[in-house]
Amino acid sequence: MKRLAGPLAAVAVLAAAPAAYGQAQVQAVDGTEANHYENQWSTKRLTIRAGETVTWTFTGSTVLHNVAARGSWTFRNDDPKVAPPPASFRFDTPGEYRFVCEIHESSMWGDVVVTDASGAPPPPPPPPPLSEQPWLNDQPAPTRFDVSDERRPRVSRVRVARVRNGARVRFRLSERARVRVRFKKAGVTVKSARRWFGAGAHRLTVRDRRMGGAYRVEVVAWDRAGNRSRTTRDRVSIR
Repeated sequence: MKRLAGPLAAVAVLAAAPAAYGQAQVQAVDGTEANHYENQWSTKRLTIRAGETVTWTFTGSTVLHNVAARGSWTFRNDDPKVAPPPASFRFDTPGEYRFVCEIHESSMWGDVVVTDASGAPPPPPPPPPLSEQPWLNDQPAPTRFDVSDERRPRVSRVRVARVRNGARVRFRLSERARVRVRFKKAGVTVKSARRWFGAGAHRLTVRDRRMGGAYRVEVVAWDRAGNRSRTTRDRVSIR
């Protein structure tokens, strides 16, 4: 996976100019294939006023992402997906709010600081009652759970056969993953399909009356940790 120019450009724009009053934006930035721990948000900390809205965007992302709350507030856009639609939340109460991507929580986390309407910082949280304060020999609890799955899913035994007005793609998966099938002609994607499949043998039938001629078929898969398989190819002629 290559680092995308679009998300990086979004980081530069956010660093160069403040967000418009009433809203702020955070962009998901993909890591590299060699180091998926570089997956991150365009900012780790942003300050807004009570009543303003933060929007998380995923434009151009090719990795599974989502956004979810951590701590005392509740928010979650959806299960992790590739390039999901933007997600927004209005913050009405001053305080600090942590947000994460559930797939890449060890690197994709950040904080929203909400001030009051005048811009004054939120008050510090009150200390816990004595009954909840730790003893000197207490061990600290883990703060974050790191996803350690770095193994790529494997796509094998890819066979493509012509059917009426389309083609049937057979393949085998090493683990549960989201599979993308592309039909290319002269290097241009004419038709594509995506679906989740479990481990084992599967088939995916794609039909379109407009399809005709010789195609190069590419099959690739992503698991829930964002690991991408190698691209497997075959050819088919559709009449």
